[in-house]
Amino acid sequence: MDRVQQIQQNLSARWAERSPRTVANQFAAPLFGSAGEWDLPPGVTPKRDLLYLAVGIPDSTSLPKQALAAASQRVFEQPGDLALRYGFGKGPSAIRRWLANHRNELEGTQVNEDWFQMTNGSSGAIDLVVRSLINPGDVIIAENPTYMGTLHNFRGVGAEIQYVPTDAEGLRTDALASLLQRMRSAGKTVKLIYTISTFQNPSGATMSLQRRIELLELAYQYDVMILDDEAYRELWYDTAPPPAISTLGDGYGLITTGTFSKTVATGIRIGWIHARPEMLALFARMRFGMGQNQTGLRAFGEFLDAGEYPPHLKKIRSLYREKRDAIHSALKKEVSEYLEWEVPQGGFYLWAKLKPPMKLEPLWRTAVEEGIAVNPGSGFSPVEESGTAYIRIAYAWTPVEQFSEAAYRLRLACERVVASDSA
Repeated sequence: MDRVQQIQQNLSARWAERSPRTVANQFAAPLFGSAGEWDLPPGVTPKRDLLYLAVGIPDSTSLPKQALAAASQRVFEQPGDLALRYGFGKGPSAIRRWLANHRNELEGTQVNEDWFQMTNGSSGAIDLVVRSLINPGDVIIAENPTYMGTLHNFRGVGAEIQYVPTDAEGLRTDALASLLQRMRSAGKTVKLIYTISTFQNPSGATMSLQRRIELLELAYQYDVMILDDEAYRELWYDTAPPPAISTLGDGYGLITTGTFSKTVATGIRIGWIHARPEMLALFARMRFGMGQNQTGLRAFGEFLDAGEYPPHLKKIRSLYREKRDAIHSALKKEVSEYLEWEVPQGGFYLWAKLKPPMKLEPLWRTAVEEGIAVNPGSGFSPVEESGTAYIRIAYAWTPVEQFSEAAYRLRLACERVVASDSA
């Protein structure tokens, strides 16, 4: 046996039966081998092809492929190689300038490009924020329910996560005040309050203006920063939402993240951090990669500069309004006996509460067996509220022609659960 064969044999003997969990850090180890939030329930086989009401991505027919292709072509036709080099710093100035002008137009602010740091989607923005701010053991206060993906970012830096309930007006500031006082009395460091203030994922709720003001007052009183995830802010259907929290607070003690994933396409992976320039300077020092995707950023900058975004946004607002109305009508006809929900004024989701005697796990499993995939609310609500259970119904991506059949299949699942015939 030559030396290479011996090395391979030795390595195989050491690693072949060794779980990666043994080398994972304390944050990754508990997740190894666990089910993902979008996995189907184990041991359940659908009777028919699945209809998906479980993915929060834009409608496939809305994707501006031709405009994006033309923008990309213009980038490659330009002289020089800027679009094909490493890109350091905050990102190309053109796209950040567009974001600043857009923000000023919507919010009446006077920010400039130095208030924006480009990132790999809003998930990359949130990851950069928490890696820069959070020490293991610091407390992050999040809404209940909230987006489960961001909770992974928080756990990945060793944060202690505390939760505040929400209602139709968003984060309950009365409960937040009580929690902040308890944390102070316990000697804990609360570093961030995380909110999805507008068309929240998964509840669809929008924080009222009064609650936004109260949130700012509490953040000041307890010396806590606010992280506002604005992924869905521009997806309003009839009435624009209240002023942004960052606008109300003039950016002090405030960090906002945004993305084009929900308004244009998830695959472009273009997001940003919006904060005062002195705060962005901190995040810039924590970026250890060799810059952002310059080709993608410059191509999307061409798309924006060509004026493609406003008509696209107008089109998808109309599209999603129609889809919201259609899914609401279909569900009202089929499952209002078993579920109840508020009709959202924007975003991608219905947050449906199960009526007794419905149970979450049996409904989720049986729905998949009947050929309809929804999200169990347990993934969004780590802290149960008095035994209540919800499912998230995502309607943006699913073809509207499937809504009637999807609602019918969900009714079949509900009837089976009530009849003790669940999967």
